[in-house]
Amino acid sequence: MNNRQRHALALRETDVDGAIKRLGGDEELYAECLTDFLDDKTTEELNIAVEHGVWDEAFTAAHALKGVAGNMGFVPLMHSVGQLLVIIRGGRLKDINESLEQVNSCYRDITDGINQYFLCKTE
Repeated sequence: MNNRQRHALALRETDVDGAIKRLGGDEELYAECLTDFLDDKTTEELNIAVEHGVWDEAFTAAHALKGVAGNMGFVPLMHSVGQLLVIIRGGRLKDINESLEQVNSCYRDITDGINQYFLCKTE
């Protein structure tokens, strides 16, 4: 991972060092996991479940996304999904759309960074 890539993730409050440590120090594997994250459908599943009011599926998808975000070091995404989980668990339906938009915003931020700095040449 080059300095521009690392800086791009740092700007998105990503715990790169913690994530690499969880992967046994394998920086190359982490970079591969970042690009694999773009293919993950959990966020899409979460949005569909919320749109259809299928709360058990929404909770399951949110829980899975929180785990992935935590393991990858995506701190803002992990926290926003954690808040959504609290809202779903508490049945606070009036707060779900605002919380889901925060999750989607964090998700877009990290995927935009991955697309920009990991899928094209930066040096």
